[in-house]
Amino acid sequence: MKKNALSKLSLLLIFPLSFLLVNKIQANSLRNNIRVVALTSLTADMINTISKDALVGVPGSSILKQNKDFASIPIVSSGRMPPDLEKILSLKPDLVVGAKGFHDRSLSKLSSLGINTLSTTISSLEDLDNLNKKLSSKLSKRPKSIQNILKSCYSRKENSRKNLVVLVSSKPILSPNKESWAGNLISFFKLNNLTSEITNKTEFRGYVNLSSEWLLDSQPENIIVIKTPGSDIAQYQSINIWNKLEAVKNNKVYIFDYYGLINAGGIKAINKACQKLSSI
Repeated sequence: MKKNALSKLSLLLIFPLSFLLVNKIQANSLRNNIRVVALTSLTADMINTISKDALVGVPGSSILKQNKDFASIPIVSSGRMPPDLEKILSLKPDLVVGAKGFHDRSLSKLSSLGINTLSTTISSLEDLDNLNKKLSSKLSKRPKSIQNILKSCYSRKENSRKNLVVLVSSKPILSPNKESWAGNLISFFKLNNLTSEITNKTEFRGYVNLSSEWLLDSQPENIIVIKTPGSDIAQYQSINIWNKLEAVKNNKVYIFDYYGLINAGGIKAINKACQKLSSI
């Protein structure tokens, strides 16, 4: 009887201790669950790839709206309007991630209110790899290999220095140089971007103005035209020397989406752009 009484007493002592231990583990787990608001579609996509339960706020991007992973996450911005700071604060984030140059004022204000912020600049796959590692560290996760995330980019074929020109618009004729995300991605595929070294002042960093005369004189083997949201591909056919270009005559004109090549946008968009670059 004495032995049974001791056993019951031991169980009574062990149970509350176990209960307290479980509660402590759960509390630590909740504290380690970082709450993140992403202000760009690319950073939202990267964060979601690293940790499915970290995002508490995303931008109102058309790319994210097409992805069911983001359907139930509150939207904190719309179009090119500044993010809604009151809404962001109501989400009680531990970290807000935005784009350098575009979200500077919002990030500065949030930082002054005691919220950790991260300003990002993505102009190359190396930048994206570094961001992947930095975000993984902040979320206390082991970084996934960027080669596995962007398989289409890292399983590329050599393109034997084929030359090309990318046209982003027709009036004015805009093209990316080596300082842009597009220019870096093209170079990564060993393609020769004829506007890579051109520098002239435009309102868009990493992009240069071309004349129709320059296009005619350069005669690129391949031309990439960009389908921007709300635009018509036929705009490029309005360039006065369009039908005199050898790439046009030889059916070497490739249509790319804006997201992926011009604006990195998201993982799926980048992989699609890489697949198309491999086909040139």
